[in-house]
Amino acid sequence: MRALSFITLLVIVSFLARTGADADLWGHLTFGRDIVHAGRVHSADPYSFTSDRPWINHEWLAEAVMWVAYSVGGAAGLTALKLTLACAAGLALLATWRLQPLRPAVRDGMLFLTALGTWPLVATIRPQAFSMFLFAVLLFVLHRAREGRTRWLLAPPIVFAVWVNVHGGWIVGAGTLAVFVACSWRDPAWSTRSRPLLLASACASALATLCNPYGVSMLGFLTETVRPARADIIEWQPAMRVPLVGLLLWTIPTAVAACGAWRRRRTPALSSLLVVLLFAVGSFRVIRLVGFYALAVAFLMPPWIQRSTGNEETTRLNMAAMWWRPIVTCGALIAVAVTAFGRTLAMDGEWLPEREATAFIKAHDIRGRMLTWFDYGELAIWHFSPAIRVSMDGRRETVYSEELRERHWRVYTNAPEALDEVARLDPDYVWLPATLRVVDRLEASGWCPIFSGPRSVLLSRRPACATTSTSQPTSVSRTFPGP
Repeated sequence: MRALSFITLLVIVSFLARTGADADLWGHLTFGRDIVHAGRVHSADPYSFTSDRPWINHEWLAEAVMWVAYSVGGAAGLTALKLTLACAAGLALLATWRLQPLRPAVRDGMLFLTALGTWPLVATIRPQAFSMFLFAVLLFVLHRAREGRTRWLLAPPIVFAVWVNVHGGWIVGAGTLAVFVACSWRDPAWSTRSRPLLLASACASALATLCNPYGVSMLGFLTETVRPARADIIEWQPAMRVPLVGLLLWTIPTAVAACGAWRRRRTPALSSLLVVLLFAVGSFRVIRLVGFYALAVAFLMPPWIQRSTGNEETTRLNMAAMWWRPIVTCGALIAVAVTAFGRTLAMDGEWLPEREATAFIKAHDIRGRMLTWFDYGELAIWHFSPAIRVSMDGRRETVYSEELRERHWRVYTNAPEALDEVARLDPDYVWLPATLRVVDRLEASGWCPIFSGPRSVLLSRRPACATTSTSQPTSVSRTFPGP
């Protein structure tokens, strides 16, 4: 491996190793821990006192794997898991490129741009990292099958049997597979023998999505809940409504695709064009998809692809002989990156409550029903469950109906009926950001602030509780899991 290529890989892996804790990480690990300990998924929600719909945990397997990684290696184990998934996706991409006469500098540059484009999928440690890996595997398989290696068509059903249990992003893969099937009848690269095999693989993949603890209910749940109408979550917004970095990330694969369309030596496959176009439009409308867009462009529309000039059999043997080298290299890079940058997960988000608030709740052994701010819910579940049951958390429509989410939104936004909604929820405590205007109304109506900080306020219906306040949060840097 050339020194420049190694440096490029080291920069990419080190860049991806820097990780912060997002609001859902506490919940993912709690749910994964309890699944591993119980040996089954939950049929009811033990963490919330307001959940009003059956809990279909479509990420249960990813959460179990995340918990195992954390229990073995702590924060470093989670970072290593994330980097392993990212490197595996990168290996699939490099294997796809290997049959083409690529200049090393171009390959390294495009690999870096692809890593930059997929950064939103792995900026934090979430089940969507599994979707990134499995989407890369699917694109690799479809590329190999289209080149005539039809035995690879045995893989998609296995991919979807796993994917349906780790993340709802399998719908993205299903759409991609459907486009390939539909276009295969107009694509001369698919022979009269391989087209039925592709169709059979797609049908088997559809059946494989039933391989989950909930059966067909899983499909109904995702059909009902996967939609772009999530105005309160920034990653579900259009590219023009997010910070500038989101639009810049969208322009990276767009520029690569445009360059590929201009420089291409032969007509791109219709399936490739349609998939890239759909992701271009979809990710512009929902910026969350931009990582998948970057992968689709990298696999399907590289600007330098030419007809292979080497001996196919020799190339095949070389590929098999050389698999061990990139795997060993990636393992070494992951070890270096985790040691240097990934041993801890930073808790530096402005949305986080003070560490003093968490310490106060623990020190006073507070128990009961707590009306929680959306972002506080899963942190509270990790630190206080089962003593505390929350009213809202990041699982959203997974366990909370639209009507219940709207009731919380009326409280958060200090709607005229906010106090009535609090009374209907009937919590023992209320934990909200200090900046919410509804806090003053709650205090005026008789709720007692037992903890007051610059970021959050904890209110109680029992004024006899001990009280404390802090004007400034501790300046010591915080690392996961806190407090």
